[in-house]
Amino acid sequence: MNNKLKDIYTTIANKHGVTVRQAEEMAVSQMMFVKKVMAEGVKNKPETFKSVQVTHLGKFAVRKYKLEDYKRKADGGE
Repeated sequence: MNNKLKDIYTTIANKHGVTVRQAEEMAVSQMMFVKKVMAEGVKNKPETFKSVQVTHLGKFAVRKYKLEDYKRKADGGE
């Protein structure tokens, strides 16, 4: 783990009274959840892509131009 991440995890751990390892697991589990939800989208089915709102980090969503590209390709355009 690089020093910057370790400092972030240490700050989180101290603030919330948990170990550095627990702070790391909390942060990683949020990102794994975002990855899982976004990976469920099917390439030529734009309606399957979901956005995920993570408190204090923001909204994770497929980029608008990529979604439009998927829609165009699904409609038979290249």
